[in-house]
Formats: sequence, structure tokens, C-alpha cells
Amino acid sequence: MLANLEIVTTILVIGKSEYIFSLLISISMIAISIKLLIDAIDSLIFKNELTFSFYLVIVCIITIITKVVLFIYTNRAYKKYNNILLKANAKDHFNDCIVTTFTLISILLAYKGIFWVDSIVGFGIAVWICYTGIKIFIESYNVLMDISVDEHTKDIILDLVHNYKEIKSVESLYSTPSGYKYIIILTICLDGNMSTFESHNLADSLERDIKALDNVSDAIIHVEPI
Repeated sequence: MLANLEIVTTILVIGKSEYIFSLLISISMIAISIKLLIDAIDSLIFKNELTFSFYLVIVCIITIITKVVLFIYTNRAYKKYNNILLKANAKDHFNDCIVTTFTLISILLAYKGIFWVDSIVGFGIAVWICYTGIKIFIESYNVLMDISVDEHTKDIILDLVHNYKEIKSVESLYSTPSGYKYIIILTICLDGNMSTFESHNLADSLERDIKALDNVSDAIIHVEPI
């Protein structure tokens, strides 16, 4: 039992570290969006003109290509490992790509004497980055605050339990976040006359069924004889 608790503690520490970094990234995204919003409003009110430069165009094009490559690479890694830190980084690269693309458009329009587009584009980008940052912040915050697994997953777990006729009842069902998944801690009641070997086999089988769920990283089954 102590070994299981040590394993759970280790998984929780490692799992939550990525959410701490994701939380920091989301805060930085929100801070940047606020700065962009202020600059966009200031530019619109005072009608600041964007100075055209071919060097800016070249820098924007190089930045866009680089960010697209980084986004593709990071997004593939996120889909492979389903890691929220990679997800936050992928969104950050994507946001940079969008921001630079619209900046390039604004520079090209400034060449034609159309300066107000830069302020409108900056305003829209700021709102969008802020929205993305808030979504990542809420997701990270929920895990760090030990939000329980959703009710739908709980129902699925209980359905798996009901597949075992030997289980008389469920005494408790707890969950704790571990990275992007959850650790399920379940206490089941079995016939007291069942042998230790049989009860452990049943618990092991149920653990495998629960761990097969997409959003479950581990399952710990505690058996209570009745």
C-alpha cells in the first residue's frame, strides 16, 4: 500500500509540473494580448502611421515560415503524447504565425497608404490571443486545483464495475489529476468468503479495464470484505 502511495505521489508531481508551466505560458499570453490591445487602441486614436520597409517584409516572411514549421512539429508531438505543455507551445507558435501574417498584411497595405488596418488587425489579434490564453489558464487551473474527473467518465467506470457480478457494492470512488489524465482510486466490497487470490485477480482485472480509458493514467483498487 505504501509503495502504491509513493508511485501516486511521484506521478502527481511529474504530471502537475507541465500544468504549472502551461499556466505561466497562459499568463504571458494574456499579458501580451493586453499590451497589444493598448497599442492598437493608441494607434487608432492618434492615427499612428506604420513605416513601410522591405526589411520588415523579409523578416515577417522568415518568421512566418519558421513558426509554421515549429507549429507543425509541436502539434504533432502534442497529438502523439497528448501533453498540455506541448499544446500550449503549439498554440503559442500558431498565434505568432497569425500575428506575423497580419503584421505583414498591414505593412503591405501601409505601402499603399492604408494605415488604419494595422490598428484594427492589432485589436483583433489581441482579443484572440487573450481568449486562447484564458482557455489554457482555466484548463491548467482546474488540474492544479484537483478538479475531479467528469461525471461521464465516472458513469463509465461504474458501468465497468457492474460487469463484475462478484462486486457487491462500491464504497468510494475518488480521482486526482495527473498531467492530462486522472488516477482513479476505487474501493469495492466483495464477499468475505472469497479467497485472497480470487479477490486480487478480480481487482487486477478491473484495474486493467479502468486504465484502458483514454483519460485514465492509473487505477488503484482497494478491496473490502463484507
